[in-house]
Parts: sequence; structure tokens; C-alpha cells
Amino acid sequence: MLRPLLLRLLPALLAGMPLASQEAQEYVAKVRLLEKIVSYVDWPAASSEAPFVLTVVGRTPFGDELENHFQGKLLKGRSVRIRYSKGPDDIGDCDLLFVCASERDRLGSVLGRVRARPILTLGDTPGYAAGGVMINLVRDGTRLTFEVNITKAKESGLRMTAGFLKLSKVVE
Repeated sequence: MLRPLLLRLLPALLAGMPLASQEAQEYVAKVRLLEKIVSYVDWPAASSEAPFVLTVVGRTPFGDELENHFQGKLLKGRSVRIRYSKGPDDIGDCDLLFVCASERDRLGSVLGRVRARPILTLGDTPGYAAGGVMINLVRDGTRLTFEVNITKAKESGLRMTAGFLKLSKVVE
């Protein structure tokens, strides 16, 4: 009973918060969504011994939330390792690449580093899905929704479940 009430009140509570606090709460939600999204994506066979590497390229909006959330957790049955990259030249090998808004002007170069490799690319910046990011988290009023560039996902060898795709706006 209390939980549904809190869910209905959450937008109103967030509306009264300072902008920085609202952004922080939004990124807490995005980290949780990121974990869920991974469960709807199939990668080609990977060693269960190797960690699941999540790389953030650009100025991170997550603060410490990624480390806090994934500490001691598994993604795809593997321990999680978080890496931060300042730009396209030091992305390295990873399973998931989150492309920050700060990389808008270098998006083509960033995506060129991972093209046709089994690396899930995510972002949360308007136009990123059309620009080649596989999954873009976008705000629709008070909700977060997904834009999916299915062509880029197929090129990389990744498969997304039909259920996830039904919840998404597909961009080609």
C-alpha cells in the first residue's frame, strides 16, 4: 500500500528538489535501468571468468553511483568492473560503453572505436540513437524510455529480446 503511494508521489517530490538533486536521482534510476537492459541483451559467448567491463567515456554524470550499485553484483553471471575513459583513444576492450553527453562532438570517433564489435553502446543524449548508439535513454515527460538502433546492434552481433524491443522506439 505504501509503495504505490510513494511511486505516485515521486514526481511531485522530485519537482520540489533542487535541480542537482533531481539529476542525481535520475542517474540513480538510469543505473538501475542499465542493469535491467543488460538482462535483455545477448552477447556472443564470453568467458565466465572475465569480468563484465562497463566503460564510461567522457565526463561522467553518474558520480559514485555505478561503483556503489554494482559493488559485489554480477552482470551476465560475471563480476563487474567499471572503467572511465576520457575519450575515444583510451576506450579499450569492454562489454558495455556508456557515451556521455560530453562526447557529442566526438560521437563518430567514439563509435568508430567499437564498430562491429560485441560492445553494447548506451547514451542518454538526444540524437544519439540516430547517431549510432545502440540504446539511448530518453525522457518522455516524467518517464524514461528507450530508443534502439537495431541496425547497429545487429552489426555488432548483439541480440535484444523481442520483449525489450516492444518497449522501445526503434530507430534505424
